[in-house]
Amino acid sequence: MRLLGLPLLLVALASAMPAAAQGRKMAGQPLPPPSVAQRQAATGDVAGGRFIPQPILDILGDPRIDPNIAYIFWQTSRKPIDEWTMGEVGFTTSVAATLLEAGIPLIKIQTLYQFWGFDPRDIFNPSFADWQSQSTAYDPRNAGNVLSISSADCQVNVSLMTVATFRGCSSGQRGY
Repeated sequence: MRLLGLPLLLVALASAMPAAAQGRKMAGQPLPPPSVAQRQAATGDVAGGRFIPQPILDILGDPRIDPNIAYIFWQTSRKPIDEWTMGEVGFTTSVAATLLEAGIPLIKIQTLYQFWGFDPRDIFNPSFADWQSQSTAYDPRNAGNVLSISSADCQVNVSLMTVATFRGCSSGQRGY
């Protein structure tokens, strides 16, 4: 025996059922209050970013650092280095090196550099900690770099490019 009308009947019943009975939120119904974990996730130190250890927060809280600069450093520190734009890299490394003039000890600036992922051994010539130590521009093994630099991902304003994209463009990993 075939029940041709049964699927149609089920659809009609489901559409006639109140939204609350279907497990959906009804208009005007208040949302449940957020849990403690949800509140901490939205307002805590790791909300929207990575954890910043207390020694880094202590450095950024130094009264010799302008609060606006400290806030920019804090916001930037919350992102992994590969998500930074090259503009953020330029700003951070140029301003952080001038903190020596404000009397911040070199070891504290090196600590910041290490946390950010830069080579802490040379704060006046910043480089990524895992960056190459010599030029490879004329090395025939790097022919893929020309193709890589020509890719569409690499043809953008470098200050808007993320560090991950920059690394890919300069290492020959974006070629086709």
